[in-house]
Amino acid sequence: MKLNTSLPVRSFLLSGLLVLTLAQAGANPNAKEYVTLGTIKPIQLKQGGKQEVSIPATILKGHHIQANPATLPNLIATELSLEPISGLELGSPSYPKSKPWRLMSAGKVIQTYEGSVVFKIGLNAKTLAPGKYEIKGSLRYQACDEKNCFFPTSAPIAIPLTVVK
Repeated sequence: MKLNTSLPVRSFLLSGLLVLTLAQAGANPNAKEYVTLGTIKPIQLKQGGKQEVSIPATILKGHHIQANPATLPNLIATELSLEPISGLELGSPSYPKSKPWRLMSAGKVIQTYEGSVVFKIGLNAKTLAPGKYEIKGSLRYQACDEKNCFFPTSAPIAIPLTVVK
């Protein structure tokens, strides 16, 4: 039996494959749902004051995200980043204590975060004028389960900040 490989038939087959691929992708949870950020408490600082901000996160049960630093070069480390605001100094992020997780396919142990974790970062309103601000940023991560690692994604962060004299 000879297959018809004309252009319309190939286009139809490729379209069908694309629809099936998108349908399967839709059946998987959205990567952003692998990590849920908790409520970030509003921060009030005196001008020139310092404070550490806690950013709570919960990783979907049965999943983990890569620690920072990542254990292996091909793994994508979780990264907390905030957008700069003139007059506000941002400290280096503090990452939670990681937990060992055994890669079944490679027989290696890697460091990951799972369950409830808290990321922290210091703020210094060194020369920031009094007023209300929103510090925007993101938590970039790669979620995995026992069989698959998913495309890296980011969860948006918004930290309410009030600076007083």
